[in-house]
Amino acid sequence: MKKLLMSVLLVFGFVLAAQAQTVYSSAKGEKYHTADCRLSGDAEGINIDKAKKAGKKACDVCKPNELGKAALKQCEGKTKEGVRCKRMTASKGKKCYQHQTAK
Repeated sequence: MKKLLMSVLLVFGFVLAAQAQTVYSSAKGEKYHTADCRLSGDAEGINIDKAKKAGKKACDVCKPNELGKAALKQCEGKTKEGVRCKRMTASKGKKCYQHQTAK
């Protein structure tokens, strides 16, 4: 019984986390993005459910619907002011698109 209860709570937690996901979209934009997407521009944070209800689609570049599959961490890059970047990223290099070095 204890295992069943824990399983139910775990599944419920994942459902709540998925609904609370913040994505980024501009008012006129047709797509929503992750925080570190190079196409997000001046987009503002919005709940993923609200973005979907507004008829917006997931970005094909950053794939925000797959966000829960990757562990996001704060970018390790530094801004021009010397402060740590606030963007979140799932890249293996631990840096958002702005701080990744060109290959």
